Amino acid sequence: MTENGTGSGDVRETPKFTGVRTHRDEKGRYSVRFATDWQWFTIDEPIGDPDGVRREGIGAAPNAADPSSALTMWVTPLETSVTVDDLADLREGVDQGLLSLEGSRILSTEDLVLDNLIKFVRVYTFREGDATRKRQQWLLYVDRWLMCLTWQGSSVEEYDYWYAMANHTFMTMELPPELWFATDRDLAGLNREPEIPHETVH
Repeated sequence: MTENGTGSGDVRETPKFTGVRTHRDEKGRYSVRFATDWQWFTIDEPIGDPDGVRREGIGAAPNAADPSSALTMWVTPLETSVTVDDLADLREGVDQGLLSLEGSRILSTEDLVLDNLIKFVRVYTFREGDATRKRQQWLLYVDRWLMCLTWQGSSVEEYDYWYAMANHTFMTMELPPELWFATDRDLAGLNREPEIPHETVH
């Protein structure tokens, strides 16, 4: 048997949806869809100082026996609002962070700017112990928040096997109108806090 639970001559069935669940961030900052039969978990952890900024979100793993293959979506607050003028500095920080991972290899990059919303798309592999992991990652700088949506496969094979289902989550991520308003370049000088509803518009 292989690590994935199949014999070397076996062909795995193509993964299929049995249902889709929409998760709406309780603070109204985003919504995403996940397969209902994936194993859900919450993310609530400090970044650096235990009493400081926290990373909050959710995750889902398609196979409980392989927690290193998982989708995660988390948000952390920023000290100031991000604008398009920050693009070069943010890009440098993102890529330096990825290259600091052991054995990292960036396979594709894309930088997207819409008014003051900045989105970095990265696909890369890296080493963790004896394993080679693969990730697709969206890093969105949205006004005063950093949002990170990641699909990670515990191996390149697991990444590819579940990719079509994981990609559904990427394609169905939504931001509320209030955050689109907050990133409007023409309104950036108003220096106002966006009012985020408790539920997103879906």
